[in-house]
Amino acid sequence: MKKLFIKSFGCQMNDHDAEQMVGLLQKEGFSLTDRQEEADMIIMNTCSIRDKAEQKAYSEFGKLDTLKKKNPELIIGFAGCVAQQEGSKILQRISNVDFVMGPRNISDLPVILEKMEQNERVVHTRDEDPIAPSRPSYRKDNLKAWVTIMEGCDYGCTYCVVPTTRGAERSRPSREIFHEVERLAGEGFKEITLLGQTVNSYGRNLPEIIDFSDLLAILQRVDGIERIRFMTSHPNDLTRKLVETIGRYPKICKHIHLPIQSGSNRILQSMKRGYTYPEYLEKVSLLRSVMPEISITSDIITGFPGETETEFQETLDMLREVQFDALFAFKYSNRPNTIAPLMDGQVSEDVKSKRLAEILEIQQEISRNKNQKLLGVVKEVLVEGVSKNNPERWAGRTDCNRMVHFNTPRDLKGMIVPLRITEARISSVDGELV
Repeated sequence: MKKLFIKSFGCQMNDHDAEQMVGLLQKEGFSLTDRQEEADMIIMNTCSIRDKAEQKAYSEFGKLDTLKKKNPELIIGFAGCVAQQEGSKILQRISNVDFVMGPRNISDLPVILEKMEQNERVVHTRDEDPIAPSRPSYRKDNLKAWVTIMEGCDYGCTYCVVPTTRGAERSRPSREIFHEVERLAGEGFKEITLLGQTVNSYGRNLPEIIDFSDLLAILQRVDGIERIRFMTSHPNDLTRKLVETIGRYPKICKHIHLPIQSGSNRILQSMKRGYTYPEYLEKVSLLRSVMPEISITSDIITGFPGETETEFQETLDMLREVQFDALFAFKYSNRPNTIAPLMDGQVSEDVKSKRLAEILEIQQEISRNKNQKLLGVVKEVLVEGVSKNNPERWAGRTDCNRMVHFNTPRDLKGMIVPLRITEARISSVDGELV
């Protein structure tokens, strides 16, 4: 049997894309390997959201030259958002690449294989493609599953490549999603995560009259599914109806990832985010009034063009006021086909690095304090398996998405168990079985 090695960079959507690539290629006679040197095909599933991620992906292909020389029959694929962004230019830049495939062309993999049998170097990066129905997917176990409900984005933020790499917003029909979730439940999956670039804008372009709140209400009826998560949400589409729906149903996890990007109103306007900081704060207040226990996480970009020291301080003040449970913070980087690189006031890398360090320092203290408030509290935890950091311990998540490590003599994977929190750290806590 032929061997496939695949490495994915970036977001959860990319991870799920990789699962679908494996599922399709298994039907073509491939089995998965974690060793590049024994692979007959290597696919790098790339991310272009930031320059650092893109350059990291390119560096991987340089390492494959030796393997290609040892095995000229080795097939090397360049997939993902960088593939969509650069297209045929990749074949000119990297001589060892056999095919280039964008994220909207995963279903083309069997066709791509046929073309390569004719010794062709292949590029499949169609600009527009309707969202694909459920494809066969490889998953490591039957505990947690990604489910794509929509793709693309219509917001057009001035720094973001998603509209050009993932396309315009497209939603899957609700019946199709429901049947996929039913099938996953029948296979023993306990938790699903609904995926979309702006997941809570679901349904806007469908002929059926449905929104994300309605979809959640439908999916929580599926027997066997214990938890429903979703990401990523846009503040503009966070309605009272949606907040009340999340609060109403126990299966819907009390966690939301709600990117703010900046605490400065001027920077938010320059980013074309479509809201002000006070408007964002109203959304946070609504969430916490309906669900005091909810975990709110976010994204911040620092060093956006024109960001002054005063505007940066507004972001720090925002962090202290909002008190996110966790935060993903990044230095701004220029991306192709976006407006922000053309703006005046580009910020130096040194200043970006300094600002990023300040953001992380403040957030780490906030996260630690929030976790310390859990000491002595009993939380229901879905056990995911042996801890990645310590094979002698087990790990799982609360419905608020906090990672809990604990000891147990039994295999509890897939079970929801009560744990009393005994120790707090920045990004996780320890617990003991009750």
